Amino acid sequence: MRYLLVIILFACNFSFGQTNIFQTWTETGAKLALSKRVGIGADWTNRIGANGFSTVFPQISFKYKLVDWFRPSVDFRYVMKKQLDATYQAYSRINFNAQFNYQKKRFSAGLRFRYQYQFSHLNSEYDAEFDKAFRIKPNIEYDINNSIITPMISVEFFYDPNYSDLGRRFNEIRYFVGSSLDLNGPHQLQIGYMFDQKINLPAPVNRQILCLSYIYNVKLYKDKKSKVKVPETNNGSRDL
Repeated sequence: MRYLLVIILFACNFSFGQTNIFQTWTETGAKLALSKRVGIGADWTNRIGANGFSTVFPQISFKYKLVDWFRPSVDFRYVMKKQLDATYQAYSRINFNAQFNYQKKRFSAGLRFRYQYQFSHLNSEYDAEFDKAFRIKPNIEYDINNSIITPMISVEFFYDPNYSDLGRRFNEIRYFVGSSLDLNGPHQLQIGYMFDQKINLPAPVNRQILCLSYIYNVKLYKDKKSKVKVPETNNGSRDL
């Protein structure tokens, strides 16, 4: 974990001299475990900058647990992004995810591979964040004994596969450090700081982001040893 912290600090220092903006990202959603293997989720995300809402999108997700350490999933987003003329351009995006998990005692690690495909029937300015991309995201968490706090850290790499002047290269890295708060019942809060760094792009604009998330988790099936519905607490719906 300390090596990832060093990477984050290095990236923040490297960003001095580049253009940086500050945003707040909020997520509110719910996740339902339909069975031990099948889960669905829905959430709404706002990305708020100096000029108000820069991007908003609802998302629905479907997850299937093949085994404890491997969970494929698919997400659909309807993205509304503010343009230079203050109007919003609509996009649709599909994410195909492969999540690998490993846990030993109180440490847990994950590795997510994602392919995102964005499409729109209207012309708009090119934005690599809303185009085709391969994404790789390793993360580490530690469950502190007798505490509701679970610190976490992650790094996500974006690779643009498009055949264009700016394509076929890594163009973005997201560094995140934060914590989830495992409250009693189905409620889960998460707060963290993210540094979104653009690389291999002309005139990059990096983002420093305050991340806030609330997820309501519910388990709709009954365990053999339980005769009542028990809320299921897990990672946010963005990780489905």
